[in-house]
Amino acid sequence: MIDIMEDFVKGRYLIHLLLPLILFCCVSCTQQPEKKGQPKKIAGEKPASAKEKPLKIIHVAGETTSVNPRAGKLTVRGKDGDVDIYATEKTNILIGRDKGRLSDIAVGTKATVKYIEMDGKNIARSIFIVQETPEEKEPQKADSPPSQPPEKITPDQAPAAPSPKSLPPS
Repeated sequence: MIDIMEDFVKGRYLIHLLLPLILFCCVSCTQQPEKKGQPKKIAGEKPASAKEKPLKIIHVAGETTSVNPRAGKLTVRGKDGDVDIYATEKTNILIGRDKGRLSDIAVGTKATVKYIEMDGKNIARSIFIVQETPEEKEPQKADSPPSQPPEKITPDQAPAAPSPKSLPPS
């Protein structure tokens, strides 16, 4: 019986030593000081910018079908149809290599536009107008030699000797 009492006292003594230690650790781990100035982040919550749809730059290339500088609107006929594009003061407009304005763009010119879709409108980031020179619009036929049909050679004939004019001087 004395052995049982001794074990009981030893076990009780052990509990009296460990219980305050366990309670101290639990209290010190759960009570952390709050950080001021920053709100607590909830696990799984994304920042506000990640919740919004990222902006995507869209390209369209084609012929300008209408230009309205007062409304800041340009319509380009691309491969998927007509696209209405709105220019802002931040829109970069290049005509050839020179900076330009929306009023400088003529209907029927070739354009490449980079734009973003925002609030249901296509907002232009950059407009590049291809500036054609008069030479590109009408090729000059007077300077080019008349085209000659290729010479026909039959298997019975030997090919004609090259003319001396076509050989380079040696």
